[in-house]
Amino acid sequence: MVLRKIWAELLLFQVLVDVGGFSLGVSSTRLQYSNVDSRKIRVVEVSIDDEDRSSTCMQTGSTGATIGERLKRGESVLQLENLVTEEECRYLCEECCRVNAEPTEIEKPGLLRLPTIAAAERAAVRNTPCAEPLPANIDELLQKILARVVRSIDEQIPSIADQLFRGESLAQLLGDNQLKYSSREPAINIYTSGGEFLAHKDAQALTVLLPLSCPDRDFEGGGTAFWSQDSRGHRVEEPSIVLKPPAGTAMLFGGCVTHAGVPVGTGTRVVFVSSFSSAKDDKPVAIEEHRDIYGDSV
Repeated sequence: MVLRKIWAELLLFQVLVDVGGFSLGVSSTRLQYSNVDSRKIRVVEVSIDDEDRSSTCMQTGSTGATIGERLKRGESVLQLENLVTEEECRYLCEECCRVNAEPTEIEKPGLLRLPTIAAAERAAVRNTPCAEPLPANIDELLQKILARVVRSIDEQIPSIADQLFRGESLAQLLGDNQLKYSSREPAINIYTSGGEFLAHKDAQALTVLLPLSCPDRDFEGGGTAFWSQDSRGHRVEEPSIVLKPPAGTAMLFGGCVTHAGVPVGTGTRVVFVSSFSSAKDDKPVAIEEHRDIYGDSV
């Protein structure tokens, strides 16, 4: 217990330092980077329902609902622009594509999911088929990026914590190891020609999708499709919107949103994915449908 407490305190210290503007190095001689100032991260809200979809994010909308409420109801996707630098994206793409791993029987052709070290350990406990974990240097950088995400949410969009995490700081939950994740997540998804992720709902409080490769330069096709809450469903309707943000721009949305990875035509699409809830919340999202078979039921 003492060692666990010390580890949690050290992780929380890392969370606070990693996003505080210090210059830190990854465990690799190939990348030295300065942490992104959270004040430079621009938050843009994209409505899944409305024709006028994109706007700089307002804490309270015209209906009086907060951003957190709109995400909880599945009405919007938030984009965090400038979250990850071009150098970090390029480094992660190159290193992940070098990993010598085979897809499991869960994935369909054209998709490889590479879990973080902790995600692979959790999968082993549950006897879930899982590829070999990412190398330690990549794992460390992804932890820093996730810390950057939660700190940005705490600082710029506090209604997300209020509505989706019972008012608790996401940085504190991450630092205390009190976030629970979807199976085999956090992870890197690598899509090649024909690779897709079928329509599903994550059933977690929040999902972070972070494209690391550039649309039209690194791949054609692809993107993330979303269906509005009043649609008749992905089996009978086309998606309400398909987003293909630039590399380094994260997408945030709630666990009741039906979404899918659009098939890649050519090239390689690389995405960091992390769906999570507070470990104290037994049922973060009340939905009837969970993920499709290779999308890891919660």
